[in-house]
This record gives sequence, structure tokens and C-alpha cells, in this order.
Amino acid sequence: MLGIRQPSDAGLEYCAALITEYTALDCAQVLTLLKRYGGLSRRDRNHIAKLLCQGHAKRIEAGDRSYFVRRPLRVEGRLLWQIRCFWVLLDYLDRVDRHCAANTPSSFISMEIGGRDYSVLYVPKGKETMCSYSMERGGKTRYFVMVEELAQIPLIRGTQIHAFALLDERNTVRYYATEKEGE
Repeated sequence: MLGIRQPSDAGLEYCAALITEYTALDCAQVLTLLKRYGGLSRRDRNHIAKLLCQGHAKRIEAGDRSYFVRRPLRVEGRLLWQIRCFWVLLDYLDRVDRHCAANTPSSFISMEIGGRDYSVLYVPKGKETMCSYSMERGGKTRYFVMVEELAQIPLIRGTQIHAFALLDERNTVRYYATEKEGE
């Protein structure tokens, strides 16, 4: 999929295509996209959300969250991690040339920004070594590494890490720079 270049790109069809590409999105992600990139009022955002449920997607509840999905499914495990990683993409959507859901063991989202490849990884606690190994094999791809807690960051090594990311309870992504070797 393409990134958003102008406010008119952020509409019903784009949101429907996102749900198809990523299988499930948090309803808050869709509403944030429409507000941030489309500049739409609350009324217009809610209208598009309603239209999504009329032929493009279904709205389901899982835990304390609501999600847009194409078909009924369980929002857990890898899918939940991908949804968390989508918040990083959402921060860069106006700079992204292309993006897609990645179907590799460690990467959840692939994107191209200014001709450079980036992947968004999610690292569950205890999987830091596996993540480091996976990035070693990634060539020139740069990585946004989503962690569950800050204590994981020193355990993850990689020369191509663009930034570490941590999602808080209000769905705000906090980015942390990598320390360069020798500093």
C-alpha cells in the first residue's frame, strides 16, 4: 500500500484497504489516522467508522479494546503484536512511500521511506537474542524495534536499529535512540 500524501488520501477506501492488508486494526488507530492525516472532524470520523461496518469490515470487542476486522477472529498473539506495531507505522504514514504486513517470524510491518527499507519488529520479553539474530540476517534493512519494557533494550543488539519503541497504555509510542558502539 502507498503512504498518505494528502488529506484526501485518508478516507473510507484507504481505511478499508488497511484492514484488508493488516487483517485487524484497533478502532482507535483508524480514528487517529482519519483525524491526524485526513483532518476530519469527530462527526466525519465516526461516520466513516460506521460506513466501514457496512460492507468493508466488522467491529469486534476483545478485552477492553474494539477492532475492525474483515472476518471474525481472535485478536491475540502475533496479530496483537502486529496491531501494536501499527502504531509506529501510523506515526510515519505521511513519509512512507509503501508499506505492507510482513509475514516473517520477527517482522510485522515492512515500509519504504525515501527509498530505504524499514521493518517494524515486536520483541516479547525473553526473545531479545532471537531478535538480534534475526536483524543480523536482514541486510541493509533498518529496524524499529517495539519492546514490552525498557529493560529489554540493552539486551538487543544490531547495527541497523533505527530506534526502539515502547507503546504506553494511552497508545502513545515513545522512541528511544540506540547507543552507538564505543559511546
